[in-house]
Amino acid sequence: MAFPTVLAILPLGAYLVMLGLVRLRGRVLVTTGGRDTFALSLAIAGLVAIGPGELFFPAAAGATFGPAVWPILAMLYFLLVLLWVLYQRPRLVVYGLGDAALAGPLLRACQTIDPESRLDDRGGTIAIPGSGLHLRMIRHRGGESVDVEAFETEVSPEFWRSLLTRLRREVATENVVASTQGGVLTILGLTLLGWATLQLAINPTEVAEGLSDWLWR
Repeated sequence: MAFPTVLAILPLGAYLVMLGLVRLRGRVLVTTGGRDTFALSLAIAGLVAIGPGELFFPAAAGATFGPAVWPILAMLYFLLVLLWVLYQRPRLVVYGLGDAALAGPLLRACQTIDPESRLDDRGGTIAIPGSGLHLRMIRHRGGESVDVEAFETEVSPEFWRSLLTRLRREVATENVVASTQGGVLTILGLTLLGWATLQLAINPTEVAEGLSDWLWR
């Protein structure tokens, strides 16, 4: 059981550490929804492998092709992730600011695209008349992170790339207090990574046998 547990914990622990350090460094991170989803898919890849991967493992293909079946399954998984990313509505994800603190920098970024852009404080939306767009800020529960989405479904990729660049420039000067949640995530991630490393150190034979059994079905 050691190898499947290590397989599940390593990518998840690395993801939690990365997310925690982002929150601890006192700077705002702005990324695209696609990149955020892809990072999450890497974090849960081990859980998918020991869960649905085990449940739906093609035993006949595994017996025929041996370990060569795993790259095919990994490719299938990431193709499904890519399909998920393409199916999602385009958005930006901002870590380190809540919706109230993000409103000012986001409005300034929009005004560099269209000077007539205006903010509706009550609704938490920004209208961009020149582009015919309306943006909304959706705060994630339990943390200082926000999704920026458009009400309209047809928005050009060029607009999102431009807004990403301009918003990064605007938030670069924002002073962000290191989050307590970032410390919790970092400690939790390091604990998971430490446990996985300990298993590799004290049970190398068991882990190696588990890996061999995992690859050869």
